[in-house]
Amino acid sequence: MSYPPLKLSAFASKLESMLPFQARYANLLNEQHFYQNDTITSWASKEAHPVTLRQLANYGQKLNKGKIIASANFVRNELPIRLSLRVKEMQELKFNITNNYHLNQVYQSYWYCFNAFRHTRKIITLEDNDKFCRFLSNVLDDHLIVLPHLLMGTLEVSILRSMPQKELDSFISSMIRSRISRRVIMEQHISLSNAFQSQSSSVVVEPANYIGAAFENGSAHERLKVTAEAVKSYIQSNFPNLKMPELIIEGDDVKFEFLTAHLNYIFAEIFRNAFKATINNMLKHNGHLSEEELSQLQPPPVIVQVSTTENSTAFKFSDQGGGMSNERLSKVWSFGKSPELATLYLQNFHKMPGLDLPKRLPILDHQYWDKPDNGQHAKHELGGVLGNLGNMESSPQRSTLFSLAGRSFQSTLGLSLPMCKVYTDYWGGTLEMYSVEGYGSDVYLTFGKIGTNQDSLRLDRA
Repeated sequence: MSYPPLKLSAFASKLESMLPFQARYANLLNEQHFYQNDTITSWASKEAHPVTLRQLANYGQKLNKGKIIASANFVRNELPIRLSLRVKEMQELKFNITNNYHLNQVYQSYWYCFNAFRHTRKIITLEDNDKFCRFLSNVLDDHLIVLPHLLMGTLEVSILRSMPQKELDSFISSMIRSRISRRVIMEQHISLSNAFQSQSSSVVVEPANYIGAAFENGSAHERLKVTAEAVKSYIQSNFPNLKMPELIIEGDDVKFEFLTAHLNYIFAEIFRNAFKATINNMLKHNGHLSEEELSQLQPPPVIVQVSTTENSTAFKFSDQGGGMSNERLSKVWSFGKSPELATLYLQNFHKMPGLDLPKRLPILDHQYWDKPDNGQHAKHELGGVLGNLGNMESSPQRSTLFSLAGRSFQSTLGLSLPMCKVYTDYWGGTLEMYSVEGYGSDVYLTFGKIGTNQDSLRLDRA
């Protein structure tokens, strides 16, 4: 397999970030802090408390002041444990790996956030909780930039071959799963607090199947249509004269509760790959045609089959995009890339318009509390930097996922399918791909039904 020549000039200005992290950008980067921090050791010796979505559902059905206060103090006590475990995990890497520019940004961010949580006073009143919810929103917003740093650090580690691929996959998957858990726990408490605050009565009673405002009982067909149209609009902007593949949905419409932001992201990335492959395959086999003749061609459809059982919902995405070789297919789920591919993908990261990562994240622990609640977001507005999938996300909290899914059609990062697999695995699902080279690919996505009595999903990916 041949790769396009590397344009080193495209990110020559970024070479500084490939060097060991520079002390002027870090307060924590020294081996004494890194290896001999008793505070982290003490907290990391504690066990995170597992939580099932069934417990969240039962907890959210009947809300009162006492439950809101108890929920706030659970988050206050749980988050520093979970953050300390991740800081400890990074400390267990070789120092020169966490010393990577991007990974050390993540390390510092987690340390300062851990420090802010462990100094948080006990929540006693609803006014305390209001302030605590603003604190959580600040944490969620400030950490939007962490995922791009984590992914770019992964590519740089691949370029330098600093970790074996299996170890790198395990580490990044662990970091992302933990990130999902923390954000779900924080967003769930914010949504419960908002639900209680919006009611005039002192007790809020929700339906029996209620999990939380972050989890919507959505239509599978509607989610598929919305995400497919959003992805097609991006492709259409690159090929304004071409017809887009038709989306055909087969099977009964299924309604099930899910975290909409995550479901939209997984659907969007699968559609992105399917539509992109279909268009490129059509152009490959019809390159001799004129632009006008190409505009008359109708690409093969992308077909989604939906099926459901008592305990699960399954989706089969089929395209005629030319498929891929077994060798390439065996590597699509890995975060680790060859140095050549990692360099190409890193170039695509740096070529994204407006991607100006701050030299130092806004992670000073006092800033989380002292920020005014004025509705203004941090300067690193990732949605504006990388694009945004319209109004697909119903959560008031911003998301890095849609920013990544809404990136330029040409900006291949090589990390979307590994990311989707982590998110699918987190929610107790499976994601598999089968491909026939020269014809097309089938992607099988299955989810267990969240919040049912059979659901054993635990938010214990600490």
